[in-house]
Amino acid sequence: MALSKIIAEGVDLTDTFAFTGTVTGAGEITASSTAPSEGGAATTNVVQGLAKAWVLAGNNASLVDSFNIASGADNGNGDYTYTFTSAMSSANFESSATPSNWAKRYGLIATRTTTTIQLKFYDDFDALADVTNGIAIHGDLA
Repeated sequence: MALSKIIAEGVDLTDTFAFTGTVTGAGEITASSTAPSEGGAATTNVVQGLAKAWVLAGNNASLVDSFNIASGADNGNGDYTYTFTSAMSSANFESSATPSNWAKRYGLIATRTTTTIQLKFYDDFDALADVTNGIAIHGDLA
């Protein structure tokens, strides 16, 4: 039903039509919340599909922007450790590291714990190299 007030001269757009009812069917996303795919053929678990942490950092591990990352540490050339604000449930989480220059550098996950992740970035001569970097973490929070 359209929310408009018809008057003899046309539509009166000054009426605010304030809503005072209760919305049903809305609520929190829970651990078992699912969403259908665009075609509706499959569903995905909304909570499991979200990144649990991510960071964009400068070449000295300084945080440019982040989510669930408390701090970054520069361990030397191309060697960085990031500490989670909220711990992961285990060290068996998935992550992807992205160096700022794909043509000349690559990154590897050196170590993972429930509270930290260490990354190492290399240049095209396989030497550790400082680089602006990013990482996304997927898994379960503790």
